[in-house]
Amino acid sequence: MCDRFFKRHWFVLWLIWFIPAGEGQEIPSPEAVLGFQPGADFRLARWEQIVDYFYKIGSLSQRVHIEEIGRTTEDNPYILAVISDPKVIADLELYQSYQRKLSHPHEIESGEKDDLLDQAKTVVLISCSLHSNEIGASQMAMELLHELASLHNERIREILDNVILLLVPSANPDGINKEIDWYERSLGKPWEGQGMPWLYQKYCGHDNNRDWFMLTQKETQILTQILYQKWYPCVLYDIHQMGNQGSRFFVPPFYDPINPNVDPLIHESLKMIGGHIATDLTVAGKAGVVTNAIFDNWWQGGNRTTPYRHNIIGILTEAASPRLASPLFQPQGDLTGQVRGLPRLTMQVNYANPWKGGWWRLRDVVEYEKIACYSLLTLAARYRDQLNQNYLALGEKAIRLGREEPPFAYLIPPDQRDFPTAVHMAWILREGGVQINIAETPFAAEGAEYPAGTYIIYASQPYRNYILDLLEPQHYPERSLYPGGPAEPPYDVAGWTLPMQMGVRTVRVDQPFPAQTRPLDSISLPPGRIQGNGTLLISPNTTNYDFIVLNRAWKQDIPVFILQSDWSSDSHTYPAGSLVYSPGDSRRTALEGWIHDLGLTVGSIPATPGALPDGLRLKALRKPRIAMYQPWTANIDEGWTRFVLEQFEFEYTTLHNAAIRAGDLRRRFDAIILPDIHIQALLNGRDMALTAPEYAGGIGEEGITSLQEFVELGGSLLCLDSSTRFAIRFFDLPVKNVLEGVGRDKFYCPGSILRINLDPSRPLAYGMRHRAAAYFVHSQAFEITHTSNRDTVKVRMGEPIVLASYDKSLTLLSGWIQGEELIHDKAAIVSVPYGQGQVILYGFRVQHRAQTHGTFRLLFNGLLFSGPNR
Repeated sequence: MCDRFFKRHWFVLWLIWFIPAGEGQEIPSPEAVLGFQPGADFRLARWEQIVDYFYKIGSLSQRVHIEEIGRTTEDNPYILAVISDPKVIADLELYQSYQRKLSHPHEIESGEKDDLLDQAKTVVLISCSLHSNEIGASQMAMELLHELASLHNERIREILDNVILLLVPSANPDGINKEIDWYERSLGKPWEGQGMPWLYQKYCGHDNNRDWFMLTQKETQILTQILYQKWYPCVLYDIHQMGNQGSRFFVPPFYDPINPNVDPLIHESLKMIGGHIATDLTVAGKAGVVTNAIFDNWWQGGNRTTPYRHNIIGILTEAASPRLASPLFQPQGDLTGQVRGLPRLTMQVNYANPWKGGWWRLRDVVEYEKIACYSLLTLAARYRDQLNQNYLALGEKAIRLGREEPPFAYLIPPDQRDFPTAVHMAWILREGGVQINIAETPFAAEGAEYPAGTYIIYASQPYRNYILDLLEPQHYPERSLYPGGPAEPPYDVAGWTLPMQMGVRTVRVDQPFPAQTRPLDSISLPPGRIQGNGTLLISPNTTNYDFIVLNRAWKQDIPVFILQSDWSSDSHTYPAGSLVYSPGDSRRTALEGWIHDLGLTVGSIPATPGALPDGLRLKALRKPRIAMYQPWTANIDEGWTRFVLEQFEFEYTTLHNAAIRAGDLRRRFDAIILPDIHIQALLNGRDMALTAPEYAGGIGEEGITSLQEFVELGGSLLCLDSSTRFAIRFFDLPVKNVLEGVGRDKFYCPGSILRINLDPSRPLAYGMRHRAAAYFVHSQAFEITHTSNRDTVKVRMGEPIVLASYDKSLTLLSGWIQGEELIHDKAAIVSVPYGQGQVILYGFRVQHRAQTHGTFRLLFNGLLFSGPNR
């Protein structure tokens, strides 16, 4: 009877056994909801459609939990899907606690390890479409979600039983609809699928994948909290697309060099996972897969590279891109190789199955990426024990090395020139999962005394490699394309040492020392204070936050003055450049509140602007009218500059090509900033065949004349990095760029930190020390020629003023430089009086990627001392 019943009803019993309650409902496919298959030609799902679909599946499947984990820069929902067996989904906090202990093994209790490894799943995070024009992954994510939520085959069951998948359908939601809106507008036009004139992330565009240690953007902060404070995955897969003229799909392992702060076990794991993905793609008949090429494993700051320093295996794939959703036909003869690792598209050990050309569609991207996802998830399921054991072992190793090898700790003392920036650096480290302690009493380390309030970062902790990689200098290996040939460019930058970039004094301590400390769960800025009870308030103006107070004071019509020479009160000496405020009774409370909230220490003067103490020489400061040039070429440096200005509350007007060509700029502005932009892009912009007609072109000859007249009439033109070449040429400045035309075999410096010398008595350097660290990215170095290039120029020019120069005794601080003698003692920043105004040539990016807090002031002072304040 029982046998007969089982034979007759076996399928129903199977459903009851294997399908949890609530999963009997039909789960619609993306195609059924959207009306088209993800990856279909000319069709794209918008962000709200993706979000709605994810929530719909989450409501129908007990395998899926959807949550909004934050709001983006432009207030879109940032969502995360957690996918696993329903029993796991029902108890997510328990599994989060397992991951916390695996990633922080010092928190594991005695005898708990074996049970922890037995119970924990492999937590894998898949991040899609961080770069919004690489849109295939955001479309693929819906299909992957549907299959994992609805299918019942053996492979799916194996994944669900052993893996917790954290699926991020887009790590930059703001850009999805921007790309789609522009794409749909471009259909049928010569620029179809290309030429969007603005950034797909409001401030940093493609550089949103350079923000993963600096954490300037909301999207980066949101996912960083998931990585290092909530879920602690042991594998992260960052899905990207690349150019379409070569291979079809990149998978790890990576190209040389490798960073010494990435554990060898991470590199070996990349080989294992990358080989598994490449094999599965080949089995599926997908050609054109390349490994060991193009992308290296040196740089810090990427979505997959920063996790390496947190013991996480970071996988990257890059699919060849169609024109967004428009297919391309590419004959094999039109395809080319890559300098790094794939010079020819012929069969070789790292490119075993060449793609033979033909049609390439967004659907191809979706299929390659989905195969890679399943390959990773299957491996993660089958090697759960090994992956988790390795993850645990890496944390244990880091803790042990921190005890056994130097450094023992890093110190951030409170007696900083810019203390709020030091606190911000500590916040960055803490958000990245670093444990920071604070000294409760004074202590000594290696013969030096340190006060209470010193931040102490002990090296014996799981993320030791992350600490070392951010706080120590980088030494990039010298590499050439061939013996005796030009330098081989790294994939991104060569150096990034955080204290150098931010101007924060950080002390490495190699020997253990006793100190009474307490751990900090969070980092906050101590309140500021006002010394004395005088009517006027005076700040030495050495912190970047001074500019926030200054800008707020201007908005509230509080009179502001600048100290024109050093002045000593009874208890303190204030340098030239100090800021003096006369708030009156009505606005004093607001001013004191800003000082308190921003952690500033200011003094007071028992005087009024009309009755000053002896020797106190003040000059009234007026708010400069600032303009920021924004080309229609989606210029990333322009976006970063906007971001920095806004963070320090500078008001500005965005100028486009037409506004510059129209002229009359001096009537409206005191200062205009040109971002890092090459001459051709500035003058000519994009060709009409590559973008909509209203966004084609640049400032042209009319714009040159307008900018010349603006400066002649008293305006300040601030030129960042490459745009200095425009000013030197078209303003006929008596300045020469000594690196122009120099080949990579003679000089090369890709993204490195160099030492510069400054004169703090000059207004542009007010608040600075005599030396600073400059971020040099294929940048400029100048010498004064004392002669103009053309005799036809009739504008009066004063003697150029060298405001900063590259140090000769110690040029390179972190990264790589070749041929450094060419820039020894050469000017790094030059101001040239031109008519009634000035042109300021910044040879390097003082605001690079919003990381270089130590040189922000050079830009801010350039703005401050423009127009009426010169």
